[in-house]
Amino acid sequence: MIHLCLLLALLQVLVTTNGSPVHEHKRPDADEATLSLAESSEGLRRRKREWVIPPIRIPENDRGPFPKQIAKIMSSFDKEAKMVYSLSGEGADQDPKGLFTINNNTGRLDVTRALDREAKDKYVLQVHSIAADGEDREEPMEIIVEVIDMNDNTPVFAQSPFLGSVPEASAIGLEFMTVTATDEDDPNTDNADVRYSILSQSPQEPDPAMFTINPVTGVIRVNSTGLDREKYPEYTLELAAGDMQGDGRVGNGTAVITVTDRNDHAPQFEQTSYTVSVPEHKVGAVVVKLPVTDQDDPQSPAWTAKFRIVNDTGGFFKASTGPNKQEGIITTAKPLDFEQTSQYTLLVVVENDVVFGKPLPTSTATVTVDVLDVDEAAVTEECSAPLIPSR
Repeated sequence: MIHLCLLLALLQVLVTTNGSPVHEHKRPDADEATLSLAESSEGLRRRKREWVIPPIRIPENDRGPFPKQIAKIMSSFDKEAKMVYSLSGEGADQDPKGLFTINNNTGRLDVTRALDREAKDKYVLQVHSIAADGEDREEPMEIIVEVIDMNDNTPVFAQSPFLGSVPEASAIGLEFMTVTATDEDDPNTDNADVRYSILSQSPQEPDPAMFTINPVTGVIRVNSTGLDREKYPEYTLELAAGDMQGDGRVGNGTAVITVTDRNDHAPQFEQTSYTVSVPEHKVGAVVVKLPVTDQDDPQSPAWTAKFRIVNDTGGFFKASTGPNKQEGIITTAKPLDFEQTSQYTLLVVVENDVVFGKPLPTSTATVTVDVLDVDEAAVTEECSAPLIPSR
């Protein structure tokens, strides 16, 4: 038969962080603190009501002094015989050993050092009560010790810096990246409830608040117009993540945002009018080279130029892009005949490999090609001269 009383003589515990009280445990009333089980002809019967022994709750990081009493165990046989108390379970005879101890004679249950909720948030112990003569009169009693979370961890950003990109000329409200921070405190408390904010932006042009952040989700979005890669290709944001919904411990991080090219500049011919000459009958002859400039990101598809002739209905010429991607090369695609056409006027348009990000006027160049007459009789006479074998 079990005859065991648990007197939770909990001491008032006042824990402070930075000098401010955080948790207070008051001594329970006597009726609530004492569990008495009596024997009858019908077996065990509780005197007042069904009892469920509540967990003993201890704040982490308690400053002591240690050992510190957290409860007192009393057997109902204590007045009839000398009882010897012992403790087993997590933190007693199991790792971490010696964290909880019990006085063999008085039943005083102590914690010997500060607890760390992030290391372990609950301990399950067994209290044993045996008469001094060795008689095991009672079943062990289970006691659960729960560690109360204190706000002892600062939010930490998942990476620093966070790297993101946003197209230039993006509209207000565009969401383009997310930052995250974690807090090792109890996720069910405000101690781990993180809020995000932007502390500073560099550069601050054209608006010191080009971006805004969702305080709960960490999503960063465009907050102002004027993103221009050619003027401000990169922004650095200094970020903060504060627990206690932003009013507690604060961790810092960085986001680096690259403004990507959107092809918002059309390539421009350096010269818009050319007059050149080319001999007739030659195929593949270089007619003219047309250099251009483009303010978009070099070597990107928004910068690479491509050329086309809009009025060459006969297909006598070919437009291609030079090796440096910023030069058009016009060559002859068919033999030209001075007697048929002595002059051509070509209208050449320059564009990019990708479409413009917004409506832009295209640049054009006019090429006047004079076909040079070749003395066809001299060529024919030269070609028909007899070959003189060498000796």
